[in-house]
Amino acid sequence: MSEEQTRSVLLAVLGGTAVWLWSSGEALNYVRPGLVPLLGASGVVLLGLALLPPMGLLGGHAADHPDHHRARVGWLLLVPVLVVMLVQPAALGSYAVSSRSVVPGGGDGAFPPLGAPVRGAVPMSMAEFVTRAVRDPDQSLAGVRVRLVGFVAPSQGKEGGYRLTRFVIFCCAADAEALQAVVRGDPTPRARDQWLEVEGTWQPRPPAAEDDPSPPPPALHADLVRPVAPARPPYEYSVQFSG
Repeated sequence: MSEEQTRSVLLAVLGGTAVWLWSSGEALNYVRPGLVPLLGASGVVLLGLALLPPMGLLGGHAADHPDHHRARVGWLLLVPVLVVMLVQPAALGSYAVSSRSVVPGGGDGAFPPLGAPVRGAVPMSMAEFVTRAVRDPDQSLAGVRVRLVGFVAPSQGKEGGYRLTRFVIFCCAADAEALQAVVRGDPTPRARDQWLEVEGTWQPRPPAAEDDPSPPPPALHADLVRPVAPARPPYEYSVQFSG
C-alpha cells in the first residue's frame, strides 16, 4: 500500500469514527453538547479528504516508494479508534472522583432567588446545591426541600451514607471536576455508580471561608430516593454560581 493510500485509509477511519460518535450520541460521554456538531463536521471533512480526488482513495495515485517505518507509525493512530469502537468507554463515574472532587467558589456571595418547587421539591443542579450549601452566607437552602440527580460514590471516613455525585465539564471529560453531596437517611444499600433522584433537605452548617479551597461536601438528609436511568447528557456543563 502506498503512503498516500495509507494516509487516506487512516483519515477514513478517523473520520468515520467521528461521524459515528456524533450520530450515535456517544460523543456526549467525552465532550460538551456544543462541541458535538463540530465533531460531526470534522468527521465529514476527514472522510472527504480520505475518499475524494485528487488525493483520496477514489482518485488516482502515482506510484511511489513507500516508507515502511512511517507507515507503521501512522497505523498507531488506529489505537484510540479501536478503544472507542471496541471498548466504548462510558461517561466518567465514581472511580474517577478521588482526584477531581471540588467545591465551586462563592463569587461575591450574591445568589439569585431559588426556583419554584416542582412536585413538592425544588429541582436544582448539583453545582447550585453545592455552592449555595457551602458558600451562601444567607443559607438560602435552610428548610428547603430540594431534588438532585446524580450517581453513587462511596462516602469517606466516618461521614456515613454515600456521596451523590455529578461531574461538571467545561470543554471535555479531560477537565471534568466532581461535585458531591453526602446523602444521609437512606436505609437502602445503594450500588456504586447507581443513578438516583434524591429529595431531601440540606443539613445546615456555617458557610465555608472564602479562602478555604476544599471545604467538605454538604450533607443532604434524604426523605425520598428513586433509582433512575443514567442522565443524558451525563454531565453538568457550567458552574452557574461559581462567581
